[in-house]
Amino acid sequence: IAKLVHFQGYPQDLLPLTVAGIPSMHICLDFIPELLAQPQLEKQIFAIQLLSHLCTQYALPKSLSVARLAVSVMGTLLTVLTQAKRFSFFMPTLACLVSFCQAFPPLYDDVAALLVQVGQVCASDVATKARDIDPLIARLQHLKRKPEEVAGISKVALHQRLAGELACADPDVQLCYRIEATFMDIINTTVRAV
Repeated sequence: IAKLVHFQGYPQDLLPLTVAGIPSMHICLDFIPELLAQPQLEKQIFAIQLLSHLCTQYALPKSLSVARLAVSVMGTLLTVLTQAKRFSFFMPTLACLVSFCQAFPPLYDDVAALLVQVGQVCASDVATKARDIDPLIARLQHLKRKPEEVAGISKVALHQRLAGELACADPDVQLCYRIEATFMDIINTTVRAV
């Protein structure tokens, strides 16, 4: 029945409660590889999120093995997902990499390599369209052409506009920021552990 429940999935917010509160949750480690092999991204995301909680609760050799598999699957998915699906997959799963590294420091090199790979793909996509969509470059070009129009804009208004642009930024830009934040979280976790 545990396999059926987890293949159907449930809200991600319940994962910390179920993993901490149900003593037999470690049995999920047996079928997470099968869940990762499902063609639906939602199931793969759920499997990685579940695994991240299991790794911190049960730092066992089996957890390490499945976490290694999950990192490998994430690397494979990076090569086959479209831009929109890449965003949908990596935004909720990048934070899980922090838990993997916290539970298993030997995974750091594999995780760092994955983060660099995802970052390179996103940065490449951003670079191909940056001239057309980059708000900063557009603002600078506008300043160069018509500085008198911008002279009256207050600093507060400028910060509000920038915050608005970041909120609706290109998905690849958002993913780049998330990758950087994930790296920082892993580094901070590692520093605290030492």
